[in-house]
Amino acid sequence: MSFINYALLTTGALASVRVLLKRHQWEQANQRTAIVLDYDDALAVSTRAGLPLREFLPMAHANGATHLSLPELTLKRLLQEGRLALTIPAQPISTPAPLGRWVYLTSVEPDLLQHLATELQARLPASQAQFSTAPLQLSFSGELSTIAEMGLGFETAVAAEIMLAGLGLVPRPVSFAWPEDHLVERTLAQVKGLGAELVAFEGDLILGHEMHLETTVTCLENFGLTFAYFSETRHQKGDWFIAKRLALRGQVILAHYFSPAALVPEDFHSAAHHWGMLAHARGIRLCYVNVFRRIHATDPLECLEYLDHIRTNLNAYDGQTIAEVIAAPNREQLALTGLVSAGTLSLAANRVLEIPEPYATGLTVASVAGALALPYLDQPRGELERAYPPSYAPKMLALAAASAAPLAADPNAAPLEALLQTSVIQAATATALATFTTGQDYQQHIEEYRSFNADLFVPLAGTLYRELRNSRGKWWALAGLGIGWYVTRRFAPDVLGGLDRDLPAGHTHHLSAFQRMLGDALILLGPRPGRKWSGLGLAGVALASALRGSDQKAATRMASLAGVIGNALMLAAFRRPERPLSETLPVVVKSWAGLGWLGFIFQWLKNMHR
Repeated sequence: MSFINYALLTTGALASVRVLLKRHQWEQANQRTAIVLDYDDALAVSTRAGLPLREFLPMAHANGATHLSLPELTLKRLLQEGRLALTIPAQPISTPAPLGRWVYLTSVEPDLLQHLATELQARLPASQAQFSTAPLQLSFSGELSTIAEMGLGFETAVAAEIMLAGLGLVPRPVSFAWPEDHLVERTLAQVKGLGAELVAFEGDLILGHEMHLETTVTCLENFGLTFAYFSETRHQKGDWFIAKRLALRGQVILAHYFSPAALVPEDFHSAAHHWGMLAHARGIRLCYVNVFRRIHATDPLECLEYLDHIRTNLNAYDGQTIAEVIAAPNREQLALTGLVSAGTLSLAANRVLEIPEPYATGLTVASVAGALALPYLDQPRGELERAYPPSYAPKMLALAAASAAPLAADPNAAPLEALLQTSVIQAATATALATFTTGQDYQQHIEEYRSFNADLFVPLAGTLYRELRNSRGKWWALAGLGIGWYVTRRFAPDVLGGLDRDLPAGHTHHLSAFQRMLGDALILLGPRPGRKWSGLGLAGVALASALRGSDQKAATRMASLAGVIGNALMLAAFRRPERPLSETLPVVVKSWAGLGWLGFIFQWLKNMHR
């Protein structure tokens, strides 16, 4: 039975090789990172530095910025900036206002007033917007507070100034009440007309959300605009649906920005290190940069040094071309890779429950049938799922493999045999997890592996049950573990995923020498990232095998639990598809080589002592 299950593991792992080779090639090519400077910050820096914006922008470009954002015009924004002002005309319009009351605005920029009048006439004809030169004013009817929030297009002169500086455009359309189809279409057509390739929506709502979101998606598709997806920071309503639809067309870029609160504990040195970590370990390809204004800020032009530090920390992730879309494994590849899940599940059940023949054979057959059938059963159920296809089968197969693999090795095997068994099982399962989470959806955080903390607590429960099989405290221990699972589900929904997150290397380098040493020690010896402790899994398995049969039962149990936790941490490293395999694999191999054989060395020394 063990031979059959190991054959399933081998077959599933080999079936995934082609998928992982294509993924590795995609990861090596997908290394273009945009550094987008916020327009308002650029304006503030140039103002305080006493430089015209047209002189500051080439300096920003020379120091690493690749793009500049371009906010959409609104009356509210222009009034706040002082570019518009309410006025009372000497000769008000004599005819009654068709909507509300007549509103009169003036400015020293006639081109701006002409643009606003044109946009209001097209977007809200009932306002009867008019532009006059004598006196210089914009008049329209309606409630100012309602019309002031509407997006009114972009300034082409500013866009031209940005592009002349060598920077790309990232327009920022605003969301407002009742964004009808023609309004969405007009705004995104203007974005395309500016020559922009990327678009990042302003605020917490996507333009068109929610009843006109289909129009937004269609326009982005037709105009070939790439959507900036702030998966971790903004959580804009409607962003997931857009990303899900556009991902397979290669029109999504994973973006990030630091909120003002997130910048408080940083200075530009540590923040630049943080940007590098996000690009290398979280797949961020659009760095939306806000400069330091008050805390940790000395002078306005210091932002140029900040941009240069960001570019340096991005290393290879700067200026390369975007690769083609990475395809998810097809149903046949998923089914074959799912044999790993079937093999580990069958082995784990047999090891923990000691299932006798022929029931063990039946379990293996049922596991294989389920793994082969599950990808073909994962079909859309209704219009919504046809438009936004789910990804249930890969998640279920991945969770089954990750939850079972730490229990699959024979606990009664000799130390060397236990090490070999664990190595084969863990390697095959890691390969399967990497395959299940391959695809544009997973690489860009649109779909994510769901652990429910089962990949930690199921192995722990199985180990406790196995080690305390003849103990009266078995059920109490399992009950306590169940309470622990419930608590962590509420407050830490993905324990292993949290431990696997990277730390930015320079997060304390701006502090005192002692704090720098303390921070470096924390990076070296602290729990994060968890994959550096992968070798504890092999060490724990070998130690438990060496101690089994002796009177050191407590030490045996502790070693078994350490082995389970170490193996679970190792597998967690391979279910983060946004981090390249070339970043994950060396750390795991190094940990296996450094820590994994400690148990075997301990056993050898013990035999020598005897």
